[in-house]
Amino acid sequence: MIIVVGSGLVAVSAAHRLLESGHDVTLTTAHAEFGFPHGGCGLWNTDVLPWPLQTLEEAVGAMAGSRVACRSQWLVKRLVHRFTTAGGRTSTRVRLTHDAESWNSVGTGTVALAGLEHVLIADQDVSEPAPSSGVMLLTFARPVQWYGAVVVEGAPIPLDHAGTRADGTVEAWTRVEDELLSVQQSSLETMRMTWDDENHALDGARCMQRARDAVDEFLMSNGLATV
Repeated sequence: MIIVVGSGLVAVSAAHRLLESGHDVTLTTAHAEFGFPHGGCGLWNTDVLPWPLQTLEEAVGAMAGSRVACRSQWLVKRLVHRFTTAGGRTSTRVRLTHDAESWNSVGTGTVALAGLEHVLIADQDVSEPAPSSGVMLLTFARPVQWYGAVVVEGAPIPLDHAGTRADGTVEAWTRVEDELLSVQQSSLETMRMTWDDENHALDGARCMQRARDAVDEFLMSNGLATV
């Protein structure tokens, strides 16, 4: 059995990839719920990966050209639902610790540990409130900080990397925190996310692809090829 730790898009993408490969997978987080406090980047480039849900409406998404803007929280929650429907298990309010002899769970949530072989930490997009023991799914050669904001409908956005969601709110991301000062009064929420400097704008599709690739590499390097 493999446990994936994280509450955002990277974690659920990794967990589903493992499940598709035939493994017994549990997705856990120390947060109270998945997709909290946000799900990661809510901007999605369909030139990288197709939109992962059946409809845009499921995540309050709206499409302009090849790009979708959505509520990342809802996107993650819908993907977690698909994961459990396919046979995966989930647990919230729990973290994992490891001593010389065994794995243990800490927190008010419960998680089965019988047969546990690996714990993958997949909170690189949405940090866990308390750390779990395990192997990092992603490591960044050139980490950079991204700053995001969701602003009310009609508010001017002086940023190119932004998208309007189906409810009219706008999500924007920048690597310069001060660029969000002008929208501070109209912001509904703010976000921070560390990601690799990949010479292109941050988007959810690339985050999902990076998570899938990391799982494939992990499966091969640990002799856990598809069963």
